Amino acid sequence: MKKSIALAALLTLSIPFGQAAAAEGPSTYRVTGEDRYETSANLAYEGWEKSKVAVIATGRDFPDALSATPLAYKYDAPLLLTNTNSVPESLQYAIEDLGVTQVYLIGGTAVISADVEKQLKALGVKKITRISGSDRYQTSVKIAEAVGPSEGIFVAAGQSFADALSIAPIAAQLETPILLTKKNDVPKSVASYVNTLKPEGTLVVGGEGAISKSVASKFPNVDRISGVDRYDTNSQIVTEFAELGILDMDLPFIATGQNFPDALSASAVAAGFLNGVILTHPTTPKATTKATIKKYAKDAEEYIIVGGQKALPDSAINKLLSK
Repeated sequence: MKKSIALAALLTLSIPFGQAAAAEGPSTYRVTGEDRYETSANLAYEGWEKSKVAVIATGRDFPDALSATPLAYKYDAPLLLTNTNSVPESLQYAIEDLGVTQVYLIGGTAVISADVEKQLKALGVKKITRISGSDRYQTSVKIAEAVGPSEGIFVAAGQSFADALSIAPIAAQLETPILLTKKNDVPKSVASYVNTLKPEGTLVVGGEGAISKSVASKFPNVDRISGVDRYDTNSQIVTEFAELGILDMDLPFIATGQNFPDALSASAVAAGFLNGVILTHPTTPKATTKATIKKYAKDAEEYIIVGGQKALPDSAINKLLSK
C-alpha cells in the first residue's frame, strides 16, 4: 500500500466492512468485526486489494507483536492476528482473498503453534518465516534484524503496550526498529544488538515510570518523549511527528488505549497512509487527546474509528470530536 490507494479507493473498499457515519457531525468511518481477528482482517482489506506478504502475530497477548509494524511496512504487508492453535475463519478468508503466499509469524510456538503453520500452508501459503526469541525482548531484536540496519532506534517498555503502539506507525514510516526494554534493566539481547548496530541516536518512548532514567542513559544519544499517562504520551508523539511532517493527519486512526489488538492491527494500515493512531479513553476522552484532535481538525478528511461499540462506543467518539 504505502499511500498507493487514494482516499476515494479507501472508502470504496470500506463499504462491505466499515460503517459510515451519519451525515451530521464530524466525518468518521468505523472499521470493525465480530472480534479482534475479524477487525484485523477488515483493516487489511481497507489497505490492500492484494498482498503476497502478511505479518501475523498472536491476538491473545501483546509483547511479541509490539515491534512488528516496521517489519510489515518493509514488505508493504498487513499486520494480521491469529489464535494460538488455530487460524480464525476471518483470517483464512483474508489470506485467500489477498493472495498471501508468504508469511512472517511473530513469536514462538507457545504463542503461535505449529498447527497454525500447517493450516496456513493448507491455505496456499508457500513460505513461512518465524521470528522469535527466548523472550519479548529478544524477539524485538530479531524483528529489528529482519527490518535491517538503521541510523536510529526507538525504545519502549516491554511490560505494557500503549507507548510502543503509539510510536509504531512512525517507526514504520522511518523504517526504524522498536526495541523493548525492562523498566530497570536493559536485557542482554537488546544491549548486545545496540552495541553491534551503534545507532546515532535513540528516542525513548514513555516516562520514567515505564523506563527508568538509568536504563535510558545506557542507550546512545537519548531523547525522551513522554506524557503524564499513555494518552498524553500518545498526544505528544502525534504532535511531534505531525509537526515534523512525518504524519499527514488527513486520515487519523482512532483506537481504544485500554487494549492492544485494534491499535496493533491499525498501526500498519495507518503507516501506509502516512498517518498515526490516536489512542483514546473508551468512555471519557482525555483533555490532551481532545486538544490533539482539535489542533489537526483542519487537516482531517476522515477519522477512521477502529473497533466495535464495546471497545470504543459512539458516545466516546462524539465526546472526543465535539468542539
